[in-house]
Amino acid sequence: MEMEIDYVYEEKFLQELLVSLRLFNPILYSKINRTGKLNTMIGEIFEIRDPDFYLAGYYANLGLSALSKFVENSAHLSKEQVEQIKRHPTLSYEFVLQKGLNKVADYVYYHHELPDGSGYNGIDNYPKESAYINIADTFEGLISPKPYRPPHTFREAVSITLKPYRDGMLVPKNELREIEKLLYTFYNQTLESL
Repeated sequence: MEMEIDYVYEEKFLQELLVSLRLFNPILYSKINRTGKLNTMIGEIFEIRDPDFYLAGYYANLGLSALSKFVENSAHLSKEQVEQIKRHPTLSYEFVLQKGLNKVADYVYYHHELPDGSGYNGIDNYPKESAYINIADTFEGLISPKPYRPPHTFREAVSITLKPYRDGMLVPKNELREIEKLLYTFYNQTLESL
């Protein structure tokens, strides 16, 4: 028998975690917070009211906290260091799984997979919700300035982010058009806050 999840508690826990991250790791906080917000916005346009989807958008990159020494210097990573960073979905998965958030864990685990199987683990059959998280995460990363490069322009970021989904197999083309409009709004809002 599965335990009933107290989503009010889980949301409060997440908010307290974000406050801690903001104080102790502001770069990771920004990544997690902006990815979570964009993911939530994507969910809203498709009327996804699943609290697991909401939580997954924020928890997807929590595993980067264990890898922060690599992330901060990600311009000059060795192949082994890149492989360590690619572990972050698994680390995030293990964290939320320990909290009993099984559905959240699944969404988180697959958030770096791609429809053609070229993602971190080479899996091509995964929840569509994970694709939405991937879109939010990728776009956020591209428009955020890094110590080793300026932010990508909107056109560059949207092209790179949505390219794996253009065939319409996992995310239908009409949804991609809606997502692209939303990304434009998010891009402008994010530029104002940077």
